[in-house]
Amino acid sequence: MNITIFGANGTIGRIVTGLALANGDVVTAFVRRPDGKIKLHDNLIVLSGAYSDCLLIEKAIEKADVVISTMGPALDYSRKIKGSPIADAHKIIINSMEKLEKKRFITLATPTVKSNEDKKHLATIIPGIMAKILFPNGYMEMKKIEEMIKISSLDWTVVRIINPNIKHSKNDYDYSFGDRPAKMSVSKENAGSFIYKIAKENLFVKKMPIVYNK
Repeated sequence: MNITIFGANGTIGRIVTGLALANGDVVTAFVRRPDGKIKLHDNLIVLSGAYSDCLLIEKAIEKADVVISTMGPALDYSRKIKGSPIADAHKIIINSMEKLEKKRFITLATPTVKSNEDKKHLATIIPGIMAKILFPNGYMEMKKIEEMIKISSLDWTVVRIINPNIKHSKNDYDYSFGDRPAKMSVSKENAGSFIYKIAKENLFVKKMPIVYNK
């Protein structure tokens, strides 16, 4: 399988990249700047550039069977709206995928992004309220991403996470749409494992599971 990963040098991006390479997949890792966090591998191609570079993004996805984004907005406590670089990058990725007739797209978000399947539960309500209060710029970006994902022609999946915590790497994980109790945290390892699993097995098409530590 050929996988393109945007945000591949973040913690979750590196986890997904490592799992893919360990399973024999070919990975194109798109990063804003090379920083040495991604280990060299025969099946790894690293492209570095701006998320606004449409031609480079098209090059990154031209051979992809699956496109994954592990990018997320900066957590900025200020009330000032400072633009939407991550949402803007999603727009270019989605447009490029549609242009090149690529279908499978998996992206990372929080329950600020709402699923039509959501049931009322703390995990589906509280994160959006807290984000709107504490991180208005990030909240605005997430809502932009939600809108463009839902109207796209892609076979998308939005993996929603709450309070990713790298200290719980050995926990099992599960998922919810608010239809069953979900803990309000997930390890980055579990988030990465879940993303790779649904990419490999083509699960949760046009769904938005909330993944959490069991």
